[in-house]
Amino acid sequence: MRQEQVVRRSSSFDKRRRSLSRTRSRSRANSIQSQTSSSASILVDDNNYEMFSGATSEIIPSSITSLHYPHNFLRRSSRVSRETSPLLSPDEEVMLDHVTSRVSQAPSIDIAANFKFFSADEIEQAQGGSTLENKEDPVDYNTNWDYNVDKFQEEDDFNQVFESERYSPEETPDYGSLDYDRRRRDSDESSKSVLLDETTETVDESTFFKQYPAKLQYQRYYLAEEDLVIGIAGYRNCWWKSVIYYIVCLFTLGMGYLVLRWLPKYRVNLMGTRCPLGVAQWCVVENEFGELQIVSINRQRFEDVLSNFMTNEGEANPVVPYIHSFTYRYIKFFYNPLEDIFKTNSNWFDNRWLNFKTTKDGISHQTHQQRVEIFGENKIEIVDKSVGQLLVDEVLHPFYIFQVFSIFLWLADDYYYYASCIFIISMISIINSLIETKTTMKRLQQMSQFSCDVRVWRNEFWKQINSTELVPGDVFELDPSLTMIPCDCLLINGESVINESMLTGESVPVTKFMATKDTVRLLTSNFIDATLSKSFLFNGTKLLKIKGNDQPVTAMAIRTGFNTTKGSLIRSMLFPKPTGFKFYRDSFKYIGFMTIIAALGFTYSTYNFIQLGISKKIMILRALDIITIVVPPALPATLTIGTTFAVSRLKKLQIFCISPTRVNVAGKLDVLCFDKTGTLTEDGLDVLGVHLANNAKGRKEIIFGDLLEDVNALGVSKASEHSTNNGKYLLGCMTSCHSLRHIDNELLGDPLDVKMFEFTNWEYNGESHVPIVFQGNSQYEIIHEFEFMASLRRMSVIVKSDKGSLVFTKGAPEVMQEICQVDTLPSNYEEILHHYTHSGYRVIACGYKQIKEVTNRQHAESELIFTGFIVFENKLKASTKETLQKLQGDAQIRTIMCTGDNILTAISVARECQLIPDKIEQIYVPSVDYKQDGEYLITWEEVNDPTNTLNPDTVKPNNIRQDAYKLAITGDIFRILLTEIKNKDLIQNVLMNCDVFARMSPDEKHELVEQLQKIDYTVGFCGDGANDCGALKAADVGISLSEAEASVAAPFTSRVFEISCVLDVIKQGRSSLVTSFSCFKYMSLYSAIQFITVTILYKTGTNLGDFQFLYIDLFLILPLAIFMSWSKPYNELIAKRPTANLVSPKILIPLICQIIVILIFQVILWLWVKTEPWYVKPVPGGDDSVKSSDNTVLFLFSNFQYIIIAVVLSQGPPYRESMLKNYPFMINLVFAVLISMWMFSIDGNSGLGDFMQLTNLSTAFYCYIVLFSVVNFGVMMIGEHNWFKKVAMGYKRVFQRSKIGKSKKLFKNLNKEFSQIEIV
Repeated sequence: MRQEQVVRRSSSFDKRRRSLSRTRSRSRANSIQSQTSSSASILVDDNNYEMFSGATSEIIPSSITSLHYPHNFLRRSSRVSRETSPLLSPDEEVMLDHVTSRVSQAPSIDIAANFKFFSADEIEQAQGGSTLENKEDPVDYNTNWDYNVDKFQEEDDFNQVFESERYSPEETPDYGSLDYDRRRRDSDESSKSVLLDETTETVDESTFFKQYPAKLQYQRYYLAEEDLVIGIAGYRNCWWKSVIYYIVCLFTLGMGYLVLRWLPKYRVNLMGTRCPLGVAQWCVVENEFGELQIVSINRQRFEDVLSNFMTNEGEANPVVPYIHSFTYRYIKFFYNPLEDIFKTNSNWFDNRWLNFKTTKDGISHQTHQQRVEIFGENKIEIVDKSVGQLLVDEVLHPFYIFQVFSIFLWLADDYYYYASCIFIISMISIINSLIETKTTMKRLQQMSQFSCDVRVWRNEFWKQINSTELVPGDVFELDPSLTMIPCDCLLINGESVINESMLTGESVPVTKFMATKDTVRLLTSNFIDATLSKSFLFNGTKLLKIKGNDQPVTAMAIRTGFNTTKGSLIRSMLFPKPTGFKFYRDSFKYIGFMTIIAALGFTYSTYNFIQLGISKKIMILRALDIITIVVPPALPATLTIGTTFAVSRLKKLQIFCISPTRVNVAGKLDVLCFDKTGTLTEDGLDVLGVHLANNAKGRKEIIFGDLLEDVNALGVSKASEHSTNNGKYLLGCMTSCHSLRHIDNELLGDPLDVKMFEFTNWEYNGESHVPIVFQGNSQYEIIHEFEFMASLRRMSVIVKSDKGSLVFTKGAPEVMQEICQVDTLPSNYEEILHHYTHSGYRVIACGYKQIKEVTNRQHAESELIFTGFIVFENKLKASTKETLQKLQGDAQIRTIMCTGDNILTAISVARECQLIPDKIEQIYVPSVDYKQDGEYLITWEEVNDPTNTLNPDTVKPNNIRQDAYKLAITGDIFRILLTEIKNKDLIQNVLMNCDVFARMSPDEKHELVEQLQKIDYTVGFCGDGANDCGALKAADVGISLSEAEASVAAPFTSRVFEISCVLDVIKQGRSSLVTSFSCFKYMSLYSAIQFITVTILYKTGTNLGDFQFLYIDLFLILPLAIFMSWSKPYNELIAKRPTANLVSPKILIPLICQIIVILIFQVILWLWVKTEPWYVKPVPGGDDSVKSSDNTVLFLFSNFQYIIIAVVLSQGPPYRESMLKNYPFMINLVFAVLISMWMFSIDGNSGLGDFMQLTNLSTAFYCYIVLFSVVNFGVMMIGEHNWFKKVAMGYKRVFQRSKIGKSKKLFKNLNKEFSQIEIV
């Protein structure tokens, strides 16, 4: 039996091997794919994604594809948990029912380091699960796998399907670890389970747990849709721990509550005790980014079999007395007693669905009620927090708690006016944040919510219900009034035309066909198979047209609510992956450093006040005040000022940002990857002309004729007795071989098909029962369509004409060459194909044959008569060439093309748009071969000269004096390189030198981005369509040129469909990053100035006055900080990127130097004023009267220092426009200087003098203050741009000599190695 299964599994491969064995010798155009390995060719054929093959494949990241790299949390290396390649050598005897992966992965602890609640060992060794429950292709990490790969049996009998080996494996896939066996109960134990039968009414839970004891206390789980690993731990309430928790909160006056709220890890241990998952009352869920959430477990009476809510592939199917579940990020997890872990049921299916005859039966009212309780209502409803909840969350944030602490401190110190102003500003900020949050949530709710009335088949009757009542298994009618698909469902009767742009970004209508008995068997797969997608309707997509027979067009609900594909998209918007940008990490390190300074200041002040004998109350208040000075409450807010302005400016440029933190990241981009079609080139393809295959004049030899640019030039009748009459059939293929549909008086479909049909000047009639194309008396009835399949790279139609039935087929030239009769192929086939692909054109080959009756696809697409080529041209967009030149030339940012198109076409377009500059003469492309030991060997040959090769081990020229070169690679060989060869140095060399990646599938694009990130590139990706969604999300900066909803998965969306938007994003990113640095340094120096001033005054027991603080913070600092951020980005890009390292010597040493200069000037003036005869001595501890010469001099001089640092830190070119063009800032500067000068004229004995708490100084001393300010400005300006940089460099030469000339980024060091080789 097992051998028969293996043979059955292999049959599809064997058929393709037989077809591929006919391969003739090819020219360079075809040698890029593997010539010698039929297995490799299989992979090549499967790897074409030029046309859309289903929405789900574009949303799912590479983590669930064969390029998935397992998470590895420990420092030891381990075997990976999956079979990563379908490539099996014909010589290898492999038992397909017992396969162990050969792939290995270098250990990484990056992700483990982000788990805070769970240790790395706990996550590594925990029992695991995954939403990708596929025995043939399981996904988890650090696991050795034994799994069954048998396919369904082909018998029609329903019972035989369930008795097949797929549902009764000896072992199900283990998502566990290296050290733990699967915790699943074996078959002996399962045979003892209490099954639901006529004699069993209820099941006692205690009895149930005796048979299925809960043992595991924690687990891990992989959410493949989000590429996210989570840890789950079970807890029970503990009364005595809860008492301790409340006592701590009470006796610390709420501070304990706040601290434990901010550090939930410790709160968990004070609230409960860890227990087995199966009996837990609540769970702790932590993801790989350290985000922790406590969720309550819902216990629900059930008393039905497990398979009614969980996919159960084994024999055991016990009656479950209670369902234990919790919801995390709108995903519902259920406790599976067989595996002793919590799992999702988003991929659940009813076994009855696998029999196509029973799919139309619908469900009963009782089943509906049960499934509503399990799956919930069919709605994507985002929980909207009340204003009170949002207010509490906002106010209890550490930033605002610090504000509250500061306000109470100032009130206690009688700074009523200052405290009131800060309170008002904080309230305005909180209210603004609440309004923004509510607005965002409302927009998301509008996007996600949808309901309509549908007719559903229940209890053998049609019933009108609201779509929110749909549950999996419901059969409902698709009628013309239904504008949007209400859930993920399977079309079980009729046909429909759907616009899936909401998910894919491509507005090409997709025709959906009725499911078959073979289609429904694919429902067991976790993600939508390309074949299944032809009958699968996705929630939120638009219904354009339906076509039924005598019965209504119906669909069966498969997934509802957040389990749908649209639900997954909404979740990705609600829970984006956090940005680990160095600037943000360093900023909080810096705040921590400043806190240490504050602690030192606190200690010094306390000691000083004790020496002066000041009262304890004033001593404590003044010392605490130091903390609010050194760490100003407004410091964190300055991080967002530059970003806010940048987002606003981008919006005016029709570039919308949904992730503001990515703006600063855009300023550090090192490489940009571009899709080709629709991004670098125009969306549409224009028909350049056709090449007809015909007899050479006077000979029987078949050759291509000249390019015909007018369809009328095609002869539709034989020119002579020996002519082929291919003109008639080539025209027939162009008019009928497509998937066009007539909707609202408009012909819709793939743009290539639209252009091809328009070229023929024929007409289309879609109103009849079958589509008809016609012109005059000539017509074809399209009676059957074999749709385009990415794996086959072709499509066919069967048409009926007045002379019988015909098959018309069009597809990739390489594929058509295999299925056409050899004697019908032109002798110059390879020559013409090579010419056009080398010149950047898209070529489609056509063929036909006559048939007597409708047959299967394999027979229809064999022994065809070749008719000719259709040649399409894809023009570059207007801004493409100029933008790439600026990126490569001015900004020195590397550019990469990543496309699904032919490699030669991609190279040609890359040359045309200067992505590969003219100075690069040699471009090498790979071909794959087997060594004798079964390993892969990749050889690299020059495109125009196959004898010119590279060293296959190093990918470097054999001739070391060779000029600069570049590589181009196809997705299939890229996959082999990563999953089979696994040579780290070879992979890095390819990544560093390859600028063209062709024939790339969506997951391979995603993987390319991640591989570039592994060598420390900051990666940007710009694309427009469905194939780019995964890469857009994986990139550090994703820029989508699509208006569709799918583009929200990218941080940036451009309504201007030109790659010139990339330049704007980079400019704004660099400007924003520099602005954030400037503001951060400004606030730091402002704190330092005030800290020095107050510390000097504390020396004599006095302080600044209430209104002096108020003037400095609100009327001087706040406007300067805001308006210095107003500068627009500089118009030009330069090669040097702005720094993002806030705690580097390059930043900190100049900052320390500035603080020293500030200190020196303040101390000199303070000591000087003490020597003046009119000096007014301060009164220690007198809060009501701080008037003294010390106070006045330091207050007046520090005002100028605040203005000076604003000017010094207002960096202009090359990242921002000159300060002089920032008119609001310049006006603010003038007013600030004038007001500071005007304060000199205030009489200390006047009311205004008392109000500002100033004393009179001599006229000469006022002049000295101005003179000191000018000198201070000169020293700081020259120091910032010259002296302090030299000090930083000197420090680096003395203390960091080993780091000079080296980079922390791996790709830069690799670049240097290659440069040295080229010099040699």
